[in-house]
Amino acid sequence: MNKDLIICISPEWTTGGCGVLRVQHNVNYINQNANKFGVKIIMTPVPIFDQNLLQQARCIFVQRPFGPMPWLKNYRELQPKFGYSIVGEVDDNFTSYKGENIPDYNMSSLQPRNWEVIDKIASENLQYIDRMITATDYLSKILHEKFNYWNTVTVPNICSRSLWSRERKTFFREKPLVLSAGAMQHIRPPQPMNSQFPSGVTGLRGDYCGQWPEWIIKNIKNMDLHFFADIPYFFEEIRDFITLHQWQSTDLYIGEYNRIRPDIVIAPLKNNIFNRCKSRLKFTEACAAGAILIGTDFEDSPYNCIHPLCKVPDNPTIEQLDKIYENVRNNWKEILDYQYDWINKNGEWLESEDHISKWLSACNLPNTRMI
Repeated sequence: MNKDLIICISPEWTTGGCGVLRVQHNVNYINQNANKFGVKIIMTPVPIFDQNLLQQARCIFVQRPFGPMPWLKNYRELQPKFGYSIVGEVDDNFTSYKGENIPDYNMSSLQPRNWEVIDKIASENLQYIDRMITATDYLSKILHEKFNYWNTVTVPNICSRSLWSRERKTFFREKPLVLSAGAMQHIRPPQPMNSQFPSGVTGLRGDYCGQWPEWIIKNIKNMDLHFFADIPYFFEEIRDFITLHQWQSTDLYIGEYNRIRPDIVIAPLKNNIFNRCKSRLKFTEACAAGAILIGTDFEDSPYNCIHPLCKVPDNPTIEQLDKIYENVRNNWKEILDYQYDWINKNGEWLESEDHISKWLSACNLPNTRMI
């Protein structure tokens, strides 16, 4: 029988975010070109054990296999009979590593977690998985060093040319439109005492470390500043100078981003393991949209690859940010050319042969457990 099926188990594919970006976009594109790629994919939020489908399956693909998934053992037990591989995928930090986990400025850090139990479940699940696809080399490093798990392949996050690509941008506003495109978890807003937080919550500037806030306040009249979802509490004094956009689901976010058409995207990051696990997606999106990304650069930062004139040091000063901003405004054509060349040469479009072949090759692991 021709084994031309991938069963993709993605409990998060209907919730937006990584489920859409890491899985649904790939699945839809491959299924639209099934004859070309010689494979079709079934996407499901729950495991499937239909024997007719298992006979056709070349791969059982599992997104984020780090929660309780007792059925992974069942797939492993059936593996010799049906001859599929079992491949997992992870795009974000999932464990405590070198004494760090979720940073305190991320609101989800306030939820109690037993990392010993979480790591035990991860270790148990990994023994049933033949290969892990990761979004970053740093996530692969964690699997290697902490879990002694070595069969990993890094497949970066990408953008869909059909959704993102517009005519090549040939302008840069005299008063740049600056967008902070990050999620709300980059800071911790203060919370009053209430039933959920009996002691209240102290506000933390989080990824806006160093003098990022002071620099933005100083230069607010030299930029047209936009935010998604909410305006950070420490910008209250300049709120009237900021344009706020409603937070969008992943599919609508792309359209809103392209409608705004920013000149500059700012991506401040704190130097920690949580952020080292992050992908360079915000840079890839900026390249696709013709926006210049200014981001924090440190060892294993997701923004190591951005243009040198756009690299912000860890804990920057106002003077350092002033110099970077001025360099970007004076050299925007050179930087945009660099970014367009980067996304094209690196094959970080969904539709590129490099991306799809790498993703499918990672799923087409030769099975060694067939009877």
